Amino acid sequence: MPPSAYSNFHNHTTSAYAAATMNSPNNNNSSNKTPQNRRVIDSEHRYKIVDDICAESNLYNILGVERTCSTEELRRAYISRSRICHPDKFPEYPKATEAFQKLSYSYETLNKPSSRRAYDISGTSELGNVNGMGDETLHSVLYQLFLEFMDGDFEMIRALVNALNENNPGLNLGDDAIETLEIAFRRMRDLLLAGKKYVKIVQFELIRVYELQQQLRSLSYFDVFGRLRLTMQLTKISLTIPMLIDNAMKAESDALGNKGTHKGLLGDGVSKVISSLITVLEAGEQYV
Repeated sequence: MPPSAYSNFHNHTTSAYAAATMNSPNNNNSSNKTPQNRRVIDSEHRYKIVDDICAESNLYNILGVERTCSTEELRRAYISRSRICHPDKFPEYPKATEAFQKLSYSYETLNKPSSRRAYDISGTSELGNVNGMGDETLHSVLYQLFLEFMDGDFEMIRALVNALNENNPGLNLGDDAIETLEIAFRRMRDLLLAGKKYVKIVQFELIRVYELQQQLRSLSYFDVFGRLRLTMQLTKISLTIPMLIDNAMKAESDALGNKGTHKGLLGDGVSKVISSLITVLEAGEQYV
C-alpha cells in the first residue's frame, strides 16, 4: 500500500475509532448456536479433516487445493490446515501427527517447481517416509510470513497505534513509542531467525496474523469499520507475540538461576506500553 493510502487509512481509522468508542453497543446479535454447540461442530469438523488427510494419497487433495493452484493458494491451504491438524492443537487425537506430517510433505513437494512437475507427471510420492516432517516446514513458512508482515502491514499497525494514542490521551505513549515498538519487533525478527524454539512458542499467533491479513485484503477499502475491526484484531495479536517471547525468555533465565535479572526481549517500559495498548484494543473491540 502506498504512503498516501496509509495516510488515508490513518485518517479513516482515527474517525472510525472515535465514532465507534463514543457509542456503547447494546445489540448483542448472537448466533443460533451456543458456544458449546459450536465447539462440538468445530471438533467434529477437525476430526473429519484429519481422517480425510490420513486416508488420502493425492498431495493436492491432502492440502485441499486444485492442481492449478498458485503458490500463494498452496501456502494459504497449508497454513489453514496446519492450524487444524497440528498435534499441539489436537493432542487428544494421535492421527493428527500423521495428518500434519503428510500436510508438510505435500507442501514441501508441491511448493518446489521441480518436484511439483515430477509429481504431476508421475503421480507418485513418498508419503510412506514422512516421519519427522512437520514443524521445521511450518516454522520456515511462518518466519517468512513474519518478514512479509514487517515489510508491509506493520505500517498499518503504526497508523492504528497513532489513532489510539490520539483518542486516548491517558495512554501518554510519547512520540517515540512507535519507534520503540518497531525496534522491539526487529529484535524479535533476529531472535526468531536465530532460535526456531521461539517460532514454536508463537506459531499459532503467527498463523492468526496471516489469517487476519488475508481477511483484510479481501475487504473493500471503503469498508472502514470492517477494516478497523480486523486491524484492531491484527494489532492485538501482533503485540501479543513479543510479550509471549519476552515471558518465555524470562522464564528460561529464571530457570538458570538468574531470577530477578531482566533477560527478556523487552524492557519494562516497552512491556508497559504494549500491555496498555492491548488493554485499549480489547476494550475498543466491543464497540466496532
